[in-house]
Amino acid sequence: MRAQGELLLATQTSTAALFSPIQHVRWFSRPRLIVWFWLGAILTVVVMAWTTPVGWDAQVCWRAVQSAHQASDPYAEGIATLRGFHQRLASNPAERPPLVYVYSPMTLPLLRLLAAFPAWLLGLFYWAAIATGALLQLWAGFQMAEERERRWLALMLPALAFFPGLITDDVFLSGNVAYILYGAILTAATVGWKRGHWFWYYLAVLAASVFKAPFLVLLAFPVLVEIGTRNARPQWLQSGITAIAGVLIFAAQMRLWPNMFREYLLTLRLMFDWEHDFGFGPAGILGRALWRRELPSSLATTILYLAVAGMLGAALLFIARRVREWNLPRTTWVPIAFVGVALLNPRIMKYDLAPLTVPMLLIAWRALRVAFQSSPSESHDGDSNQIRDHRSARALVLVAALCFLIPNIITVAGPTWFPIELVVLLVVFAMAVRSIYRPPVEVQPSVAPPEPAADLLLALELEEVQ
Repeated sequence: MRAQGELLLATQTSTAALFSPIQHVRWFSRPRLIVWFWLGAILTVVVMAWTTPVGWDAQVCWRAVQSAHQASDPYAEGIATLRGFHQRLASNPAERPPLVYVYSPMTLPLLRLLAAFPAWLLGLFYWAAIATGALLQLWAGFQMAEERERRWLALMLPALAFFPGLITDDVFLSGNVAYILYGAILTAATVGWKRGHWFWYYLAVLAASVFKAPFLVLLAFPVLVEIGTRNARPQWLQSGITAIAGVLIFAAQMRLWPNMFREYLLTLRLMFDWEHDFGFGPAGILGRALWRRELPSSLATTILYLAVAGMLGAALLFIARRVREWNLPRTTWVPIAFVGVALLNPRIMKYDLAPLTVPMLLIAWRALRVAFQSSPSESHDGDSNQIRDHRSARALVLVAALCFLIPNIITVAGPTWFPIELVVLLVVFAMAVRSIYRPPVEVQPSVAPPEPAADLLLALELEEVQ
């Protein structure tokens, strides 16, 4: 009889555990949530790739590979395509601008090498490299987070690929080679700022500059990170040497491929003149505004870029010295330095904003956290302090959600993406400067006085020892 009772009790206990809410909550534990979020992100990418256009930038590279394999001139083909588009524009103003090959002639030997592989294998390798580069960008951004920030950031990483520069967009489906280049650069940058070894970073930036010369502005990043340390002087020297090497590589192409180099420069000029693809920086927004008013933009955008770059560079150097004087942790400074250096790019595109997404999110979160943090002069009474902290946390989450949703709603409902992203970039950088000059105050927990019972027990033990 007793055995039957125990069996019945065990059966009821297991049945209750099966239908217990705690049992279902385990399916939504943090590690499993991360897995579910990543599966959801992968499924979303697959659905988007199936139902929407994909690989528009990758197709440009593929056509260039075919041209190189056939010993053709991809720049001449691009110029003919652009001129045909310009002629049709009067009769068909709604036609979308074509995409042509705009990387330097130094990349053509690589294209001929890639042409030796079968198309299916080359496509597989290329998209695997794009995915790896995108994941490396997220991983490098995750390394910039503090320990307490990683708990919520790990849940957000799967979604951040859909928000380059914190603005919703599907640019990761383009297959732009910049994802590969930024993945290598950010991986090397993580090794650099954590271990102080920057060789691979300089090599990655130099290799990326062969595709796009503006990548050379990223050479300022090691200098800013190492200012005030024993490793600062070598970084100035190595950054300067790498910059000179990049300029020499660019200039050498005029001697090695003079005709193709002229065509390459003409392709770039036609892209600016006819497609008006100026980017999202201050100079790019000005150039687009002048073009809409049918005014010349070259001189004005150049002057504005030089002025903004000079002020931004001076501000970054000044802030870097203050960071070193106040001995702030590198996780505080590295995201700001990287975003600031990236803003020096004369033509910021959507794929250039993708590696900035996690650093921008960290900057905004920390600035809001500082703004809502209690000042040290306030009372630190236990209950009232907990209530105040709880209210501040809720207000912080609400404000952060609004700051994230408002620009995304505007870009989805509004006609243009360009000025909103510039505002987001400038606001985030201003928040970064503000957070540096008002670092968070860590309130040290008060040490509770020893209980009388513990003092009495200690006294008795001493008497026994004596």
